[in-house]
Amino acid sequence: MTTAPTSAPTVRPTDPPASEPTRGLIQIRDVHKSFGANEVLKGITLTVEPGEVVAVLGPSGSGKSTLLRTINHLERVDRGTIAVDGELIGYRPRNGRLHELREHEVLAQRTQIGMVFQSFNLFPHLTALENVTEAPIHAQRRGKAAVRARAVELLERVGLADKIDAYPRQLSGGQQQRVAIARALALDPKIVLFDEPTSALDPELVNEVLDVIRSLAESGTTLVIVTHEMTFARDVADRVVFMDQGAIVEEGTPAQIFGTPRHERTRAFLSKVLEPDYDI
Repeated sequence: MTTAPTSAPTVRPTDPPASEPTRGLIQIRDVHKSFGANEVLKGITLTVEPGEVVAVLGPSGSGKSTLLRTINHLERVDRGTIAVDGELIGYRPRNGRLHELREHEVLAQRTQIGMVFQSFNLFPHLTALENVTEAPIHAQRRGKAAVRARAVELLERVGLADKIDAYPRQLSGGQQQRVAIARALALDPKIVLFDEPTSALDPELVNEVLDVIRSLAESGTTLVIVTHEMTFARDVADRVVFMDQGAIVEEGTPAQIFGTPRHERTRAFLSKVLEPDYDI
């Protein structure tokens, strides 16, 4: 295995895995990420417990989406570590250093980390059903019959039982995003990451996607959701994290963050994005 590039993290590996098996534990330790001279993440440390729903809020450019992308190694970190259930993501410790995994090893890790993007990212030449079955069959090498049956169940779960043979161009934006959610769930991931899943939708389509995520949150899956939907974050999240300028400014329960935020920056942000008659 080749040594990770000089930009790869060189700090000690993160905490060892817990003695009891877990599913969906995320441990982020002192993560830094820069793009050129712009430091986007400035030492992020965060733990997400198994089954917890965490909403990440903050202004544009605060590093929210970049943080999400580092969790499944779509972005390499410059310093620090990320682990899911005690397994480092993107790297393996050896002789006191971290060595970057080969591409096929990273891809295998990503099958345990579902991600739903802003822009759906569906394959335009595949039907809804084929979009959902593609990764389990080709990346996880699971049997086609079982994968297809599971995909049909998932499309029914997100309210698209009558759209399994439709192509993305034949679906509304909300329907496409629901296919993307079913696609992420088809991998049976340990965690699911949502990167502003409603930002590309027309306002009248937002609720149909949020309702699916609400249902998923109630199922016990570990979720990390970057969102600008404040009421949704208040109602669904177990914990809210507020980021600004590449750092976590404040975190707490929805009642605490929305009702009695401790930090002035949090109060200033919420005063601009909440309705004047917002009721906690």
